[in-house]
Amino acid sequence: MAEDITNGLSWWLHLDIKHKNFLGQVRHWDNLKVAVDGDSVWVKDFTATQLESTALQRIPFMHLYYCKDNLLFPKGSLLPDRRQPSFLWTPIERALPVTLPGFNHNCFGVQQKQLIRLVPMEEEQVATVLLVDVNIAGTYIETAPAARLQRLHWTLVNDTTALLMGEPLLPLNGKAYWQKGRFILPVGFAFEFAALEKIAAEQMDTTGTAFIWWMDEQAYCLLQRNALQVLSIASWRQTLHGKATQ
Repeated sequence: MAEDITNGLSWWLHLDIKHKNFLGQVRHWDNLKVAVDGDSVWVKDFTATQLESTALQRIPFMHLYYCKDNLLFPKGSLLPDRRQPSFLWTPIERALPVTLPGFNHNCFGVQQKQLIRLVPMEEEQVATVLLVDVNIAGTYIETAPAARLQRLHWTLVNDTTALLMGEPLLPLNGKAYWQKGRFILPVGFAFEFAALEKIAAEQMDTTGTAFIWWMDEQAYCLLQRNALQVLSIASWRQTLHGKATQ
């Protein structure tokens, strides 16, 4: 990242090595460097934006220092705590290798032991997917102009629920989701550890062809792209009529 460090200072983070797994939530910041010193882990080269981020602030047990005149000062203090040590620094991605357990490729409840989970996030996301009641959606779709529908895709989830995808979404009440790559996530939630997204996607769907739909914070399923069709009055009527005659 080509961004100046806050006030031109170098900022260091200190963490006991037993807590190093908490650094997973900033592992995707590839500008960071890591060093290990006995029972301690040190991280440096934070940018101004990173220092103020929620991801950094929620790391427990950490201590922040700024470097000045070869001394380390605790954040908010004018008194040095120690001399600046000399370390052999390693890029954070190399210092913190990622492992991920295997996944069931069907819908399932995410067990507590798994390394990825969704957490609330403060940033706003644009909803591009809507889970909606079939009757509510049908009332709107049956009278909507074709131009309002043609940019959307949809699929029937079950007898009572449909999934609409695209922009702009229809002005209907339902559960909203946003997209990040192949992931479809509930609005207001994101991955706790962004660094795990790529490897998680590869193991959740080895074919690389499906959307990975997190229906809520606890469960996901694969949504095949070919299950989606262009939204139109004709496709809506034909699908629902075929379902009714089965």
